[in-house]
Amino acid sequence: MVRLARLVHAPFLSRRRAPVAGGALVLVAVVALAFFVDLGRPAFWDPGESRYAETVREMRATGNWIAPTLAFARYYDKPPPYFWVLAGSFAAFGRTEWAARLPSAAAAVATIALTVAFAWSRVGPRAALGAGVVLATTAQVVALGRSVRMDMLLTFLTSVTLLQSFRLLGADARPASRPYPSATWPLYAATALGILVKGPVGLLLPLLVVGAFVLVTRPPLRLARFRPGAASIVAIVGLVAWYVVQAVYVPDYLWTFLWQHNLGRFVGRALAGHAEPIWFYAWILPVTFLPWTLFLPGAVRRALVCARRGDRLAAFLLLWCALPFVFFSLSRAKLATYLLPIAPALALIIAIYLDRVRRAPAATRARALAAPALVWSAALAIVAVGAPIGTALTHPSYARAALAALPLAVFGAAGWQVRRHAAWRAVPALIAAGMLTLQVLFFRVGAPIVDDFASLREAARAADALPADALVFAYKTRGHSFTYYGGRRLLRVRSPIDVARALGRGAPTAALVKVRHLEAIGAHLTRPAYVWWRSPSGRALLANVPTPDGSGVPLAVPDAPAADDTPQRSGAGPGAEGAL
Repeated sequence: MVRLARLVHAPFLSRRRAPVAGGALVLVAVVALAFFVDLGRPAFWDPGESRYAETVREMRATGNWIAPTLAFARYYDKPPPYFWVLAGSFAAFGRTEWAARLPSAAAAVATIALTVAFAWSRVGPRAALGAGVVLATTAQVVALGRSVRMDMLLTFLTSVTLLQSFRLLGADARPASRPYPSATWPLYAATALGILVKGPVGLLLPLLVVGAFVLVTRPPLRLARFRPGAASIVAIVGLVAWYVVQAVYVPDYLWTFLWQHNLGRFVGRALAGHAEPIWFYAWILPVTFLPWTLFLPGAVRRALVCARRGDRLAAFLLLWCALPFVFFSLSRAKLATYLLPIAPALALIIAIYLDRVRRAPAATRARALAAPALVWSAALAIVAVGAPIGTALTHPSYARAALAALPLAVFGAAGWQVRRHAAWRAVPALIAAGMLTLQVLFFRVGAPIVDDFASLREAARAADALPADALVFAYKTRGHSFTYYGGRRLLRVRSPIDVARALGRGAPTAALVKVRHLEAIGAHLTRPAYVWWRSPSGRALLANVPTPDGSGVPLAVPDAPAADDTPQRSGAGPGAEGAL
């Protein structure tokens, strides 16, 4: 953002620079709305956000910063450094949802600023700012930029590595007065940090892209430009030292993390989960990159034409998109978030394409922009009308909140006017404005509704009235958000009989269950149980003591012989599964 300010500053109000300055201010406003408005409003959602937040809570509680735990059992799925970042944010801003999501939001802003700064002198200010707007209004970028996940930080670090590699390769034409950059520390530091945050993929993805780019375009290699300086050597030594420390203090970490959660997920020989077919990303990418997916066919075609004509930037961006797509498609384990690192390249390809289309003859603009304008306007109109109706039919208690979607109908009408008057240059701005409005409405109105389905924060608050030593069991429901907000471990049981036995204990006891199992649980109760909390998602918190205010709904107790005082769990028989 500092570089942006310098580029548009002098003279700030000149006729030539005023539109650029205005565009930069618009981008700043879009980024602020996309990533910071209501950032801390939603609760931590299960399973992802709450898992990472709970891991940090346990790190702070135990003082164990080397070997992560979850439910105080080893958790080697992810490297610890990302949890250190979260812990630092908690220490600086308090243990809040806003503080936990701040690192991802900051990484998203940094990725956008880096992309715009890189593109500014290569494709022009309009396309550069357009790429920033595309990133700030892309569904997956916004979702992960506002989530407690490490994917956005990895995307930023991967982008630094790739863009610095492009500069050091001398792949773009530069005047003699502007020598190639000599600093190599961003390349090595970003790669080392990427490995620390996410693992070997922080090195592998850049290597694949840069290696393929060198083979395809054969730029003049000057390996001396990649010679590591003192700062680069410090980054490499720090990375090696970290893995040595892990190998000494937590010997099984390297095996579990590197094999099961990296190589094992790729080859499918470890019990890592997330198995998906090879075509998984063929439909996931168009969904996660909405609304700009509408322009992908034309943008990719144009980039291919430019690459065949010797445009190295176009070739680099295409390889940046294609190589990770193919790599993760070949992997046995797949998640939608794995493709986030290609978002900056896709944004640049689309922004460059739209910039050229805006300056093309009217007939070309109409062919390129008419269909996306129609599809997007119709989609928002359908959401504006369909969301309140669908919500009223399925969840009537949320029908009033769903009326907040009605303003989206304005964009449907605007799209019709754009088509009627052939104002095709306004289509990208219309799509961006519609998506930004949808984002703001979702996090202002929709996110609290999602809380009721995806978080157990309210259940944890209800359980605060239980004695501190009360046990809480769980049957066919789980959520680390309950542990994070309530500080209580969940002990898993396997059957309604086990739940009834747990609630039959003499000491105060609670159980998280699904509403559809209440009847089966009630059939085996030997003492009264009360519903302390019930969510629209069909989950309930039961306890064998009344609520302090007497509002708990009692379950019927059948005439039955007394059961054992202790449920089967954690090595005690067929119901055992231990703590969640």
